[in-house]
Amino acid sequence: MKNMLDTLSTIEEKVMLCIDLLEIAKNYCERNFDKGQELSAVGTILQVVLGEQKSLADSLDELV
Repeated sequence: MKNMLDTLSTIEEKVMLCIDLLEIAKNYCERNFDKGQELSAVGTILQVVLGEQKSLADSLDELV
């Protein structure tokens, strides 16, 4: 049971991190007018979010 609670806590942290990163990307796009630099920065943030989502999926697999 403790392992399940730890896993759920980890999942919650990863979801919150992804939400925060997507909010950062959104705010960056709203304030930055250099499209080349904007795409590069947003691409980097989305790579991190994708990695977190894959890790989240692995955590869910462990839970089931």
